[in-house]
Amino acid sequence: MRATTPGEAFLAAIAPILECVGPLPHARLDTDGESTAPKKQKTRMLKCECATCGYTVRTARKWLEQAGAPLCPIEDHGQMEHEPLDDDDAEPEE
Repeated sequence: MRATTPGEAFLAAIAPILECVGPLPHARLDTDGESTAPKKQKTRMLKCECATCGYTVRTARKWLEQAGAPLCPIEDHGQMEHEPLDDDDAEPEE
């Protein structure tokens, strides 16, 4: 069964209760055509990970674009790898 529908026994039992309580007091639901789904995330912290030891941090796209990926705090591990930025997807054609 994918949906629950009221049976005859339920409708007979609930009818007197609904008559006693009357209409549900609430304002009219109106979304004006706007979605009630959660808003799309505007900012996202991107994961950076050291390929050598697995140390992870999260940083804003702004800092990856301006300064590049952070360095691993362990000596000689170098720059961390990060999730691709939107601009990284479009590789220049030769």
